[in-house]
Amino acid sequence: MFNQKNYVNGFIKDHYKTYKIRVKKEDRFLTAMLSRVPNFNQYVLSLIAEDIQRRREYPFINNDVTIDFELSKTMKDLVDEAEKADALGDYGLYMNLADAIDSQGKKEASKHIISESQWHMLTRRYHL
Repeated sequence: MFNQKNYVNGFIKDHYKTYKIRVKKEDRFLTAMLSRVPNFNQYVLSLIAEDIQRRREYPFINNDVTIDFELSKTMKDLVDEAEKADALGDYGLYMNLADAIDSQGKKEASKHIISESQWHMLTRRYHL
């Protein structure tokens, strides 16, 4: 007979890493604030992602160039994936994504979604 509880527990054990945190009961302010969060895991993961983003140093990306303009959804996805690949040191994936950023930037510049100078700024930051 199928045991759903064992299946779910096994799936979680095989696919997730569990981290535990402890908060002192005396820290009523913190416990009150945490109890108001609708999804604790999502909240903590978003805080960690923001912290990583703020502190990140890239080995392949040109940190001297800052992208200070709005990106299309497609371009934002490519940029996010390139930054992840760079942070993980996956040079091959990063190079493929940098090439895709260049191609997408050329396409968006030709359709006047971004300017040509913005496209060049993207290719300087995510260079091949």
